[in-house]
Amino acid sequence: MYSPKYIVWDWNGTLHDDTLAAVNGINALLAPRNLPLCTLESHRRHFQFPVRKYYEAVGFKLENEDWNDLAVRFHEVFTNDPTAHLKPDAITVLRAFKDAGIGQSLLSACEQSILDRSTKHYGIQQYFDVISGLDNLSAQSKLENGRKLIQNLNLPLSDIWFIGDTDHDYELAHAFGTSCLLLTDGYQDESRLAHCPCPKVNGLGEVLNFFFSTQRVLRT
Repeated sequence: MYSPKYIVWDWNGTLHDDTLAAVNGINALLAPRNLPLCTLESHRRHFQFPVRKYYEAVGFKLENEDWNDLAVRFHEVFTNDPTAHLKPDAITVLRAFKDAGIGQSLLSACEQSILDRSTKHYGIQQYFDVISGLDNLSAQSKLENGRKLIQNLNLPLSDIWFIGDTDHDYELAHAFGTSCLLLTDGYQDESRLAHCPCPKVNGLGEVLNFFFSTQRVLRT
């Protein structure tokens, strides 16, 4: 049984079920350009950080685009999409870690004000010591914010776990020397996560069993 002292959570696709909202957002940009639309499956195959590479992978010629305008238009659709919701197991898992005395923070590539509104809307802010988002809509790397967060925790790296749904979450954990658990039902599918040599579970509902059960089966 693992004994984490601290959890650093990802938001989009991990605690927040907004993958379909992201598909609808990108399709709102693809359609007027007569580019092939994304499906949930193709989105999960192509999504990557930095997000500019994802846009290129699905057909955008960014040299002909205004990146800021694309980001604004995407978020107009994404943040108002009715399909997005907190994952059903999210509060149960957050509460269980809190009750076990395990600290938690949120580290996201989401823009800070959007992240603050979302966590306030779901009434989950009290579970996090820090809610860290970016100061822009470009969804670039979380590396710098993550480094500051880890430094301020002042804990042994062996006590800290990152939980996310993309290879970027693993890359951060690896860069900082912490452990990582990946969910395979988020923004990237299992084939995209296969190169990450860390444990994986099918979804948020398996997280507590992973950490607290002695009968779990590890997948790496």
